[in-house]
Amino acid sequence: MPSSPTAAEPTDLAICACPKASHEHGTRDMYGYHKCRCVPCGAANREYYRSTAHLTRTRKWADAELARKRILQLREAGLTMEAMADLTAVNIANLHYILRGPGGRTVKRVLTSTLDALNAISYKDIAGRELTGDTRVDGTVPRLQTMALQAAGWCPEDLAERSGVGRQTFNKLLRGFGTTEEMRLRISSLYTGLRRTAPPKDTPLQQMRVRRALRKAEANGWTVDMADDADYAQAA
Repeated sequence: MPSSPTAAEPTDLAICACPKASHEHGTRDMYGYHKCRCVPCGAANREYYRSTAHLTRTRKWADAELARKRILQLREAGLTMEAMADLTAVNIANLHYILRGPGGRTVKRVLTSTLDALNAISYKDIAGRELTGDTRVDGTVPRLQTMALQAAGWCPEDLAERSGVGRQTFNKLLRGFGTTEEMRLRISSLYTGLRRTAPPKDTPLQQMRVRRALRKAEANGWTVDMADDADYAQAA
């Protein structure tokens, strides 16, 4: 008769096609991330929690909603996530985790030290940051300026040709990404020169570009004056 599995033999091995990790049984990652319920993985998971239980008991926790509100407030003031990470010494992955959570789920608590570090950032810290051309900055203002220019008929190809800013930069802005200080200044100068002007329509290609830009602006509700709000002008 076949012998039953002993305590050292793995049972119910998980079949996981995730390419990001080696599927090594007897590890906590295999138990938690890859959902393996074999005996060695279960033992590794229990041992991990036994060895770190004192850390959970001694750590102080705060409401994650307070941290999320503070992060959004700092972003509105012009700080990027990279800048927040530099000023707080909190890993940028942790800041993104607080905002988005695992698998779209809402994070309920954060370390009190993380919240304290976010609250410690003052407007003097923000204003006193030394910006270089490569410094990552918030993309809200250049994004609105790009939208306003497209609402006037300027397509990304036109904007790229006139500013020296790559078309990919404009596309990333419209998808919600930030940019660099150099690109922000170039787009601001481009907007100042082109705002409320009509793009050329002398050739069929130019006419096609204008129609495409206007269709996209109409579909998204962009207007030519959307970048002129006083709050955004002040932020710029």
